[in-house]
Amino acid sequence: MLQLPDSIEEATHQAIAATFTAVDEGHKRLLVDMRFLELKPLPIARYFAEALQERYGQAWQALFADAGSAALAKRDWSDLDVSMRGVNEGRAAIRPEDEAFLLVAPSSIEVDRVEKLLQLAGDRPFILLNPRLENSEVGLGLTARKMRDRFLATFEVSYYVQSLEQGALLRCYPQPWQVWQQGEEEMHLLAESDQRPSGDDLDRMFVKSTGKKPSLLLRMQQLFNALGR
Repeated sequence: MLQLPDSIEEATHQAIAATFTAVDEGHKRLLVDMRFLELKPLPIARYFAEALQERYGQAWQALFADAGSAALAKRDWSDLDVSMRGVNEGRAAIRPEDEAFLLVAPSSIEVDRVEKLLQLAGDRPFILLNPRLENSEVGLGLTARKMRDRFLATFEVSYYVQSLEQGALLRCYPQPWQVWQQGEEEMHLLAESDQRPSGDDLDRMFVKSTGKKPSLLLRMQQLFNALGR
């Protein structure tokens, strides 16, 4: 049975394996979202870059939200012979010879540009790693939110992990979504679902299991999330 990762490195290895499994089964747009507190996406992307280079050689491209992020990656990945570009480079970011693409930590500001790149990529695998689509929610209108949601709906979630107050939420393709609960000594699997559970769904699961209502902190977090939708 699939187990919760006990480290970021283990989660990353799970994510890579799950993503390649999804690609091999015909999925072309993959979403990897690892929600650990203060997680920096570039070290995670490095693991993906090494795996993609092993699989595709030089026939793939690493994409970043802007030229500055791409320059930082070039500095940190100087030992990797990988093409790295910002999404603002347009058609140059999608080369005819590329067999796959990795987009690292885009924000909602880049969604329109990324959608154009996806059209250029066609049916080649396109991996979206740790998007930060809620980081500019303030002032983000309803139309922009709908565009973001429509954009995300085109991706298959190959890997998702998030720590919760009473446990964790995990999806590792091709497994269903899993809700894990913290026991006295270790986590145990509480429920599985073909669809991602909502915040209310998670509340009901934990309340049914423990008989305790969510804490004020959790309810406040859910309120902020609802306001950001």
